[in-house]
Amino acid sequence: MSRKIAVVTDALSADLIFPVWLRYYGGLFGRENIFVLTYKGLGAPFRALELGGLIELPVGYNDETRRDVIAGLVKSLLGCYDTVIRVDADEFLVVDPRRRLTLKAFIEGLEAPYMNARGFDVCQMPGEPNLPADFDYPILRDRGFAYPNTALNKACIIRTPMTWSIGFHWASVYPRFGALFMLHMKRLDIGWQLDWYRRMSQAIRDDPSVPDSLRAYYHPDEDQIHRYHNGVSGRERLRGMETWYRFHIMKTFLDDISLTPATGLYDGKYDHELVLCEIPPEWKSLF
Repeated sequence: MSRKIAVVTDALSADLIFPVWLRYYGGLFGRENIFVLTYKGLGAPFRALELGGLIELPVGYNDETRRDVIAGLVKSLLGCYDTVIRVDADEFLVVDPRRRLTLKAFIEGLEAPYMNARGFDVCQMPGEPNLPADFDYPILRDRGFAYPNTALNKACIIRTPMTWSIGFHWASVYPRFGALFMLHMKRLDIGWQLDWYRRMSQAIRDDPSVPDSLRAYYHPDEDQIHRYHNGVSGRERLRGMETWYRFHIMKTFLDDISLTPATGLYDGKYDHELVLCEIPPEWKSLF
């Protein structure tokens, strides 16, 4: 059955990895069904793009505002779309290649009212080349591994209104998983990662509500990032699609989740698993 599907994100810039994100989701679902939220003074580059809708907020980046506006937008879009995909601009949803389905076909065949993705961070390993600024070839071509990060196990395919925590890590529904995976690209390329941190620092610079801990997070030491990537490269390397399901850590993740009445959210703990899963060759040409 053909379903009408919208995709929602927010972005600070129309460059960096956003052109790849737009090419992927726009190619699958049509750019007329892509909706982007951005922030005060940042809308001009997006207005030059073919999109279904653009919202430029009259305020700068703020985690709570971002969450609340997007939740409202998703709820509104569900009035005219069967399904809404909600992902960050560096998050790419993919399907177990053994299913032989595109993301669009997978969603069209889905009967559940929502679905979470199994989250992974793609990480540049020592010796892997830096990506070109224009991303003129598939961005996973020269990347071999990703590691499980349950903070990315987000509710991202939505057919019923819901609310989220900041960062969209937790939601007002208990997690539901299938053959869907989220590839998070923040650590895809160290140069791009440093540029992203600089832009986030700029975005929150004039917001007095931002705690010092978050300002420090967005202003890391470059040597520290290189040490982190080097450390990750020493983890056990696993091969085969079945290893991506991470049944043990997923059970631990789900067992810890409970409803918090004060917030109406199902939440718990999230963590990285200290292994590396080999990226299937079928994913390497998708975007």
